[in-house]
Amino acid sequence: MKFKIYNGPLKAFEKFIPKKNTNSLTGVVNTMDLYLRDNDIILSPFESLIIYSDEYSTVKEHFIEGFVNYIFYFAKFLEFEEVYLHNPPKKIAEQLRNHKEIVLEYKQYNYKRLTTSKLKLIKETFDTVVFGQEHVRDEILQSVYTLTNGKNNKPKVIMLYGPPGVGKTETAKLFNKILNGQKLFRKQLSMFHNDNIYSYIFGDKVFSFAKDLIERETNVLLLDEFDKAHPLFYNAFYEMFDEGIFEDKYYKVKLDNAIIFCTSNYQTEKEIKERLGSALYSRFDNVIPYKKLSVSAKIKILEKAYEEELMKFKKEERSYLENIGVLEKMLKVISQYENARDMFITISKLRLYLAREKCIKRQAFL
Repeated sequence: MKFKIYNGPLKAFEKFIPKKNTNSLTGVVNTMDLYLRDNDIILSPFESLIIYSDEYSTVKEHFIEGFVNYIFYFAKFLEFEEVYLHNPPKKIAEQLRNHKEIVLEYKQYNYKRLTTSKLKLIKETFDTVVFGQEHVRDEILQSVYTLTNGKNNKPKVIMLYGPPGVGKTETAKLFNKILNGQKLFRKQLSMFHNDNIYSYIFGDKVFSFAKDLIERETNVLLLDEFDKAHPLFYNAFYEMFDEGIFEDKYYKVKLDNAIIFCTSNYQTEKEIKERLGSALYSRFDNVIPYKKLSVSAKIKILEKAYEEELMKFKKEERSYLENIGVLEKMLKVISQYENARDMFITISKLRLYLAREKCIKRQAFL
């Protein structure tokens, strides 16, 4: 029997599998359970068994332990001749490698690599997305340049630190957009403070960091608010940052050529080293500060955010907002905005502002 393993994101796996005459593991287990309990059921043979990564958590541990034997047993009744597996856990992968009657094929998703042409495009685009941080652009480009050599490189790990709302997250989004264009792998580490953190880090069948990593769509990773994570989480990053490998009891993930951005609100390198410890600090390829926004940077951000928000309105509404000079009013108090986040919050209230102005106009008319 042929077993075809696909390691990578779900969307890519769905393109890899056949579309006709298939069944899923859940469907087969349910059918066989009914059949073996002497229910009046007719078995329908098919050609290919498709096993999605989320299905491994729906079966009991003894099924995982005897996975290959169960599959061969089911095949006697349902006559399928090939099995497609999406990101199988280590226990299943080991059984497949050691079974003599299996023809095993592997397919690995190829993450898009950083090239000199993409590096050039990032350089040309950076200042139109991240304002007032020109020094950051050059520092990051120098840090990731070796990823363009065409070899399998360990990931580049870069700490971006400084005040909130000054472009750290936007930097990661820009790299991801140009390098890959798929969904950014983003983890908000401030969320990891509950009782489930241990199982998420070190291995859980349903919900785990390793499983999320192996199913990522991009090789640009954003570990946001790194400074707010539970200290236990940091222990999991040593090998990942150093060798590009993350492993728990279910999965082993390689992160060749990845770019890992960690953002934080630390104010100095000394503070980073004291809070994270020298062992983790030494594993960053670069630690880059972001400055407070200058007035000119704030103006650029406000103008861009205003134009983008304005496009969400109807033509007559846009004309009305322009005629009453909303942007000009905001520019007059630009110093009141601490960062881009403050400006985006204000811009997002434009519709409320518009409704209020129209209401005032109607009352005046009456």
